[in-house]
Amino acid sequence: MNKITLMLLLIFSFTFSSHAQVSVGENGNIEVKAGATLDVAGLEITPISDYNISPGVNIQKSNTSIVLPNGDSMLRSYYLDASAENLSAVLVYNYEDADMNGITHNAKMVVVDGSGNSMEYEDTDEVDYQVTSEFQDPGSFSIVTAGDATLSVETVDGEMSISVFPNPTSSILNINFDGDLNLSIYNMLGQQILETKNKQIDVSGFERGTYILIVKNLESNNLTNFKIIKE
Repeated sequence: MNKITLMLLLIFSFTFSSHAQVSVGENGNIEVKAGATLDVAGLEITPISDYNISPGVNIQKSNTSIVLPNGDSMLRSYYLDASAENLSAVLVYNYEDADMNGITHNAKMVVVDGSGNSMEYEDTDEVDYQVTSEFQDPGSFSIVTAGDATLSVETVDGEMSISVFPNPTSSILNINFDGDLNLSIYNMLGQQILETKNKQIDVSGFERGTYILIVKNLESNNLTNFKIIKE
């Protein structure tokens, strides 16, 4: 009954109440009409055009930060187990004092796409306790958070020239880079599950799913990240 009610609310373009988690089963599908708002525990997603949330997508809030090029994010991050692809939408990231983690109200929205690349986006409103960005061009979204980041991963990537393979992997993950690195792996709840300087990582004991690999160049202190799939 709850699933039927949720679908009706979406189809008729109502805003429905905030949920800590939204999951779509393997055989399920949720259509969010243009102008309707999906509120997942403070992350408001308003598609510019009708959008179908694909089977297997699980959107959930975590009260943890992620590592950004200029420090940690706010203590509120939203994770999608399977990234939302080709989404054009207005996103509103709502936060509270307890989430700020030393970050000011001038925070920018930070989005990690389905390939593990992160970009920052200016806040288009002047309202404290929320960060708003409009994404006219369809994109993919794997993590949404906010922070004081000032460097894009594209710039860092260009300097670091790192390759990670094979990906997906069921056993050994190799990181190819001519220099010393610090490597951290996080699950999609934002929990760190491994930290090492070894460029060959055995992930055979990990549960199947999606992980984020944070790579720090120990010489330049630059950071980049990769989305890792464990088969």
